[in-house]
Amino acid sequence: MIAALLGFGLTLGLIRFLAPRAERYGLIDHPGAGRKDHTDNTPTVGGLAIVAGLALTALLAQFAGQVHPAFWVGLLMIALTGTADDLFDLQPTIKFAAQIAAALLMSYWGGLILLSLGDLVSDKPLMLGRFAVPLTVFAVIGVVNAINLCDGADGLAGGLVFIAVFWIALMSVVSANSGTLAPSLGLLGCIAAFLAFNLRTRWRSRATIFLGDAGSLSLGFVLAWLTVDAAQSRTPLFAPVTAIWLVAIPISDTIVCMSRRLAKGQNPFRPDRTHLHHILIDLGMPVGGAVALILLIAFALAAAGAAGWALRMPEYVMFYTAMAVFALYIFLVQYGLRRVAAGRATTAGVHKI
Repeated sequence: MIAALLGFGLTLGLIRFLAPRAERYGLIDHPGAGRKDHTDNTPTVGGLAIVAGLALTALLAQFAGQVHPAFWVGLLMIALTGTADDLFDLQPTIKFAAQIAAALLMSYWGGLILLSLGDLVSDKPLMLGRFAVPLTVFAVIGVVNAINLCDGADGLAGGLVFIAVFWIALMSVVSANSGTLAPSLGLLGCIAAFLAFNLRTRWRSRATIFLGDAGSLSLGFVLAWLTVDAAQSRTPLFAPVTAIWLVAIPISDTIVCMSRRLAKGQNPFRPDRTHLHHILIDLGMPVGGAVALILLIAFALAAAGAAGWALRMPEYVMFYTAMAVFALYIFLVQYGLRRVAAGRATTAGVHKI
């Protein structure tokens, strides 16, 4: 637990140090632009504090050497790209290039490759063969952007990553897997310190610190590394299908939103209000309540995945159950969108009258 406590204390101190200086360096999210609904200039230094806090924790808690250097190089690359995006609003191609480079470092240098999808069809693993590296890169980019796209409400992105990493840490404790334990606990402490400033509570109506793209992209990369490491290392912690349950909400939300935009002939990264948190808010839920509900669902789904791992449920059973949950998710989202559209139509009709 020293790693968790160090991560919390160091990240807390870094936030306190960086926040007053954020405006001087241009790391401020100004209100009123696009779909932003915050009313005050808010520092976007949460992600930088988490990354720096994790690195310092790894050094002081002496687990930096347990993690392959490719992780630190890739994380630095992603964090710097995210910071540049916060400052200069980079083109998507530049951000994708950095993500691809980090994923390739992870595969070729770090040796973390999705070699198998597990026993999804029969009692034999579904091997990826020549598609292993391309699908690893695709998976890493998918998780990175899923967390980035979920960063649209106070506490949501950080909370979703915290939940996934919590279950990875818990399974690491149960199985005595030291490869993922210390990094997971250190990261939990770092995220917890950030959420102390980012989550809405009864004492604070709005976040005082944002992740910024440096944070959401970095957290996505760390989560992708941990899940691939846990599922594909020489001594795997869990089956690949378990990872689906750990990141069920951000992945489902990203797939559904992007598919809807592509079906309309739009850019899949075009911002809109069709994400799950937007739907709940547009249906009348307060932001804090919507985030709490989503995090509760994410926790329950991750717990179901961990329970399947603990009970040694067949992987194909967990996979097809996950697909059934995904189908239910699509139905509920479509229902919510119809309710939102009906409410807007009624409001427009009243205004017209």
